[in-house]
Amino acid sequence: MPLGLLYLGARLEEAGNRVFLEDIQLCRSPVSRIKQTLKSLNPQVVGITSFSINLPIASKILQAVKRFHPEIVTVWGGPHVSFDDQDILHNHPWVDVIVRGEGEETLVEILDRLERRKGFDAVPGMSWRGADGGLNRNPSRPFREDLDQLPRPAWHLLKISQYRAFGEGASILTSRGCPHRCVFCVGRKMIGTRGRFRRPAAVVDEMEALVNLGFRKIRVEDDLFTYRRDRALAICKELDRRKLSLRWRAYARVDTVDPELLKAMKKAGCERILFGAESGSTEILARIRKGITPEQTRKAVEMARREGIGVLASFVLGLPGETPRTLRETLEFAGSLNVPYTLNLLTPYVGTEIRERAEEWGIQILSNDWRYYGQGKPLTATPEIRAWHLNRAVNRFRRNLSQYLELLLEREHEGTLGKEGAEELEQYRHWTFLRKLIGQEILEHFGNLPTCTEGKGVEELARTIAPHLGMVDREVQKHLEPHIRDGHITPIKDPGGALLWSWAFS
Repeated sequence: MPLGLLYLGARLEEAGNRVFLEDIQLCRSPVSRIKQTLKSLNPQVVGITSFSINLPIASKILQAVKRFHPEIVTVWGGPHVSFDDQDILHNHPWVDVIVRGEGEETLVEILDRLERRKGFDAVPGMSWRGADGGLNRNPSRPFREDLDQLPRPAWHLLKISQYRAFGEGASILTSRGCPHRCVFCVGRKMIGTRGRFRRPAAVVDEMEALVNLGFRKIRVEDDLFTYRRDRALAICKELDRRKLSLRWRAYARVDTVDPELLKAMKKAGCERILFGAESGSTEILARIRKGITPEQTRKAVEMARREGIGVLASFVLGLPGETPRTLRETLEFAGSLNVPYTLNLLTPYVGTEIRERAEEWGIQILSNDWRYYGQGKPLTATPEIRAWHLNRAVNRFRRNLSQYLELLLEREHEGTLGKEGAEELEQYRHWTFLRKLIGQEILEHFGNLPTCTEGKGVEELARTIAPHLGMVDREVQKHLEPHIRDGHITPIKDPGGALLWSWAFS
């Protein structure tokens, strides 16, 4: 869920603006989609948010907007442009405004100024291109203190059925701010070092509203859900009191959990915690100011396991001071935890200390091609760890994942696949199906069945769209049926007898 955009949309609507939201994360032809939207809406302002990895396509979209409608004001937000605003404006002349950091109030003021034909000089938190072509940078905007005063995310702007279809849950924010000083993270600069917290009752009210929208899973998107133990406990107790049919996931540090808190989280429906373990080397962890040890990570994983909470551990390879020995320690430690884990490569994002002081940290930055800034390609080196070391480690990890998938397929063919493996394989296939169905807009292009009886509707729909998905009819029908049953995909019958299948908005 694009939670940041949903907050922006809600705040803009609260201020009296009309808002239309396009989520093009899976879209195969984003420029064509935006062009169609511009024709139907004729907006005054078009905004986009992006990270480093999708910076090129975001720029291309805004360039296309200006080409189609030069009078539209183009606005860009997100962590990368927040800390590279002057270069972005200089190198992307089709961009009018950069919103830096938290954008709700800044964007409301920008639209108000445009409506009243006033200048931008007094709007904090933005950088902009003047009428004379000059580049301007206003002072930063202070962080919002009372998060409970923000309106609830504008879920109605989404085709909510598509998010329910994936089964991975809705997103929710319970706090902003992170006090820790990890050298590779830009989050604390975006949301501040001091915690700002929503009331536990308000958090659970929002969770309950999402349950009423049909969600049974929630992803808590806080950088650190367990920032304040008392508040995390209060949220868990409120969830338990209401007995919501809900499972949820959250991010935590290994030094912020204990048996009592984990027990409360499990009782309240927590099914998984993501721990940022980062490294298996004590010296690397100390060097990057993580403030934890491998022993603390192992202890936290064991505590969570005892309480029945799943764990996903996250590691970063290529950190300052990395050597072949510390790299080996991390890989061995990750495997020894006996929980799922991810291997990410150190990525020198704009705004991070690791980028701004790379030489001091002994880091060589190998590329500024933002298309590769997804934590999966070697972009840095240390005096003892080169790109090939990192490639070798990650490629071995990927091969293991690929071999695991091949093993599941082999066991399925032999008839020896267990229940858990069958569920994993089915989920993999179903997500692949959904990505194609949504990303290629299959229903939008081919969901109109001119002559079809209602009883044969699903069968006809499967037969019609199967060639465009590269699948057989029977397999497509199997994937479609649960979404039609649950109301994610619905038919509309016109007077002439045709059925038009589409994603439900609610």
